[in-house]
Amino acid sequence: MIIKKMTAWFGTLEGASLELGEGLNVIYAPNESGKSTWCAFLRAMLYGVDTGQRARQGQQPDKKKYLPWSGTPMSGSMDVLTEDGPVTLRRWTERAGQSMQAFSATVTGTDVPAPGLTAEDVGETLTGASREVFERSAFIHQAGLGLTNDPELEKRFAAIVSAGDEEQSFSETDKRLRAWLRRRRSGRRGAIPELEGEMARVRQELDRIDQAGRAVDDLDRELAQAQERQVRLVRQMEAAREAARKKALADYRAAKERTERCAQALAGAQEAKARAVEAVKGTVFGAMGPEKADEQVRQDMDTLTDTAGALTALPKGWLPVIPPAVAGALWLGAAVFWQNPVAIAAGGALFLAAAVAAWLWRRRILDRRHALEAARRHILDGYDASAPEDILARLEEYEDLWADARDAARAQVQAERALDDARAMQKAAEEPVLNGLDFVHGDSEAARASRAVTAGQAALEGLRERRAMAEGQVRALGDGMVLRSDLAAQAARREELLVQEQALALAAESMEQADMALREKFSPMVADQAAALFARLTDGRYDEITLARDLSAKARRTGDAVGRESDYLSQGAKDQLYLALRLAVCALALPAEKACPIILDDALAAFDRERMGRALELMKEQSAARQVLVFTCHEREAEYFAGDPDVTVLEL
Repeated sequence: MIIKKMTAWFGTLEGASLELGEGLNVIYAPNESGKSTWCAFLRAMLYGVDTGQRARQGQQPDKKKYLPWSGTPMSGSMDVLTEDGPVTLRRWTERAGQSMQAFSATVTGTDVPAPGLTAEDVGETLTGASREVFERSAFIHQAGLGLTNDPELEKRFAAIVSAGDEEQSFSETDKRLRAWLRRRRSGRRGAIPELEGEMARVRQELDRIDQAGRAVDDLDRELAQAQERQVRLVRQMEAAREAARKKALADYRAAKERTERCAQALAGAQEAKARAVEAVKGTVFGAMGPEKADEQVRQDMDTLTDTAGALTALPKGWLPVIPPAVAGALWLGAAVFWQNPVAIAAGGALFLAAAVAAWLWRRRILDRRHALEAARRHILDGYDASAPEDILARLEEYEDLWADARDAARAQVQAERALDDARAMQKAAEEPVLNGLDFVHGDSEAARASRAVTAGQAALEGLRERRAMAEGQVRALGDGMVLRSDLAAQAARREELLVQEQALALAAESMEQADMALREKFSPMVADQAAALFARLTDGRYDEITLARDLSAKARRTGDAVGRESDYLSQGAKDQLYLALRLAVCALALPAEKACPIILDDALAAFDRERMGRALELMKEQSAARQVLVFTCHEREAEYFAGDPDVTVLEL
């Protein structure tokens, strides 16, 4: 098979195309130019995109890693030259989650289907290698130069060193033998552990048959005792309920009598309050209240005191008018004595004026006295008192009557509260009598007895249920003779499985020995070819390679006594060692008639210039039998073949 052209919508490749030559192709491009993407696209076109692949160790699966960055569906085409002629392969995505699952293979330039090519086997049909063999031989990239074991690769090696039967693989056969062994003994799921578990179960069933019989007898005794206890509890409950009913009725009657007494007491208190209120209202103060009455009395007493003082201060008799009258008389006597008419007239006028003034002054004093005495009488009459002391007596009497009315009101309130309490107690005592007593809740003796009866009944029912279950278990367990017969048959089967287990273990051991013998045959074949290639790459510095069972390699330097594991080599030497191994596997495991292409993705990056040249010459030789694609990020590979007409040099 020869790849002529690839066109891809794959990762960073947006409709990009790559045309290749038939022999050696050196494709140069700097980092992040899509070299590894072209390699992954080539593999996807041959073997499809593994949609079941999952992310691991920070690596995204191909279905996500190579989604076109523009968001367009993943797709592409590849023109190849097969032994039957030119064919165009196409893969595209029809539905989300099914990357490049749609497939077609047609004769290039037409719509005529190419026979015998399907999406599932096109890669193996064209290259002669399954995906696993292709990835471990011809698909060589810097991060995956190491050679790893695989059942498909084992089949190829077995075919090389045996009769050519590719259907057998030690790994698969060993896996099958180990699976058969696990079926017989694997934790609790193997046939032997399961059978032993079943035998243990049968023994337990036999033990349960005996235990169930004893349990029925024990339950019969417990049931009889529980029934006797329940009868006693029912009697106690009935007695407690009867006592509770009598007590409730007595409490109701007592509460009713108390209510009647409280009602009578309230009526008496109401009458006493009414009398006290009437007595207060009948006083001169009425419903004024002690504080206002006291204030009014103080004001009126102050007024009486002021009035008494004013009366005391008024002049008494004619004493104030005597001096002017005497003066007038003397004046008049003197005037008569002297016989002076003017003086006589003046003295008479003076005497007359003194007499009139005395009369007017006397009249004013009398009016003032009458007014003060009228005010004093008005205040005393208001209290029905004859003296101020009587007013204080009236106030003291009023305060006593008011205190009696207040006490009567308080007594009425207390009587009302007592009546409310009595009625509430009567209602509380009346409710259980009318509606029935609560014999379930609470902490009364009747309630405790009722709960004891309920619990006893539940226990009784539980015992009956347990007894029924025990009887059912005895019937369900069946005849012990049958179980013992089954146990004997299981023991025989166990012995048979143990013999099979020993035989399978022996077969697995024999297979392992046979595989070791087979590897002793094919390992030298791969190692000899790889050693020759490695010696050529290193200019004879190493002359021998040995392969371990897991295909890890050791290389011996020329002249050394023992080989060195690859971890002791430089990175460049290690890459050259595994490149030699890959090429040896390609030569031995890939069918020559299919001419599967060899793809190198930066596989020579760690080579120095001299060993790079040897490797490129080796690739040129390989390209005589099969197409070789060398992707590189170094210009030196392209420069090495500059002007060589037999090598196609491309720059992306």
